[in-house]
Amino acid sequence: MKILIYGAGVIGCELAHILCKKNDVTLLARGKWKENIDRNGLVIRHYVQRKTTVDRLKTIDILEPDDKYGLVFVVMQAGQLTEVAPIIAENVSPHIVFVGNNMAALKTAGLAAAGSPAPKEIAFGFQGTAGRREDEKVISIHAGAGMTLGGLGAPLSQEFQDKLNTAFMGAGCRLTWENRMDAWLKCHAVCVLPMCYVCYINGGRLSRANHCQRKAIMDAALEGYTILQKLGFPILPKGDENCFSGPKRPIMAAIFFFIYKTPIGRLCVSDHAMHAVAEMQYLDAEFEKLRKKAQIPAPVWDSLRKESKIEGR
Repeated sequence: MKILIYGAGVIGCELAHILCKKNDVTLLARGKWKENIDRNGLVIRHYVQRKTTVDRLKTIDILEPDDKYGLVFVVMQAGQLTEVAPIIAENVSPHIVFVGNNMAALKTAGLAAAGSPAPKEIAFGFQGTAGRREDEKVISIHAGAGMTLGGLGAPLSQEFQDKLNTAFMGAGCRLTWENRMDAWLKCHAVCVLPMCYVCYINGGRLSRANHCQRKAIMDAALEGYTILQKLGFPILPKGDENCFSGPKRPIMAAIFFFIYKTPIGRLCVSDHAMHAVAEMQYLDAEFEKLRKKAQIPAPVWDSLRKESKIEGR
């Protein structure tokens, strides 16, 4: 299948690596990074698996309106989607998947379909990959690549699902279908933002988080879940709020402690928080809009947010 990966950050590169085994994959990249991939191939150091892969891929630096692909995966930071979505709308490709953090998925979908020359079906996904670009390679961390994806409030068409299943067949990437991705992405952001606040408070080193800060991360996430529930959003994955309260909380606290104190936390959270400040500011601003609608006190969230100085970073 002819597939475009629009965006060559860590997640886009890992996705290109996954899909190029069985598909005709093109990667949209720009500048020196594109030149590096053209010259050396896409080099990925898989941190957990302790191996390095090199893939030879076609690259482009602009998507023309008449460039047609069976699937287009848009893998850009959330704050960039307002600019990218109209480019997608002008293109004739019918099936689009936006991959990554997004607190305003309905708006993104509207922009990507507005005035399009061809009917579009749009999905949203989240890939369990983190890491950083380093010199001429990607450092990627994942415990077995997987993607949660689906529509914003309804199942995707059978044609779209079949295309996705075919693209990922034999690629070693497990697909988890979720038909309420708008709520799923909001819940994910509610978990991510408190960690990023604490990361900023500690100068980009989540490993420095003390006991009170680690506790506050879970308490703030619970406050965020309460806000979403007040606005009618389900907590997804189902029952996730129970991980931060009751009998499951000590288990989650132990998992977080392990993550924060090891290189996994640096690669999964700290590096992304420090290299994607604009994205975190965007998510923070979008969640503030939801908070104003809910009119629910969130003292722990407020304290972490204020101390992180995220608005002025």
